[in-house]
Amino acid sequence: MTISAFIRSMQQITRRGNRHCRRATPLASLTEKHRGDRMRDRRTTMRDHRSQEVTSMDISYHETQDRLTNRIRAHKMFGNFDITDWIDDFVGRRPRTNILDLGCGDGNHIDLYLRHVGETGTVTGADRDAALIDRARSRYSDAKNLTLRVGSMDEKLPFEDGAFDLCMVTFAIYNAKDAEYTLRELHRVLGKNGELVMIGPTANNVAELYEFNEKVTGRKADEKTLRRSERIVKEFLPLALGMFGSVQGEVINSVLTFPNSEEFLRYFCSTLLYEEIAEREGLSLDDLKAYCPPSGAMPVSKEMVAVVATKSS
Repeated sequence: MTISAFIRSMQQITRRGNRHCRRATPLASLTEKHRGDRMRDRRTTMRDHRSQEVTSMDISYHETQDRLTNRIRAHKMFGNFDITDWIDDFVGRRPRTNILDLGCGDGNHIDLYLRHVGETGTVTGADRDAALIDRARSRYSDAKNLTLRVGSMDEKLPFEDGAFDLCMVTFAIYNAKDAEYTLRELHRVLGKNGELVMIGPTANNVAELYEFNEKVTGRKADEKTLRRSERIVKEFLPLALGMFGSVQGEVINSVLTFPNSEEFLRYFCSTLLYEEIAEREGLSLDDLKAYCPPSGAMPVSKEMVAVVATKSS
């Protein structure tokens, strides 16, 4: 299976989103028998990637914690699916010893990882924002097997080769400056048969927000925002296929149903889409409210992708 065929299959797989639905079937599994196709495609991909880099923009991004916290709150209060449940289930599929949470923020999932490694394992969290690491230290001050460090995915990771059996990068990796460099660093710090999990949006994510933004501002989403939403599938996935022994993925659908326009706007104003366009244009909350219905629920569709890359033994 070639990269292009794999990506096409990703867009057509069974999706999940309802709390009561069965587990979605993994969309594909690429193992050593596909290495020839993978490497040929990777060489082509890398040539194209390098040529694009000459003229491409810097799409790295530094998330602000307050806005991230608002979005996490919305998912827990108004979503019909919590990605934490998927992560908990995945991590529990095999014994875990040393877990890295890259881009951990203030530790939203660290308690989950600590539970899975038990007292004999370790969890390491890294984030480039020192203030977030300080908040995580306060949250988990009693955890003896937790290490928290300030570190950026755009720089050499401060860990030994093969230090971890699981690396989690949840809603963060699409902010990296150089996808290949970050992926190679994650590959380096994974041990044999170690797993890297990358979770983030697809190009179909929050379509209703893009429509609302265009209605309010008269402008489509800027190129940076669109490229970030496509990076895992279009950039990180092809690179992973060339570096790792096997790659699997799953597209996860869910819906956020906001009970009123106030909650909808609280979420919208916590997104990069808002930051890049409406906020820069100086639009007030009253300006935005004028485009919302006077009453009733406002749904927003969510589409995420989870890519699992396993290092060869």
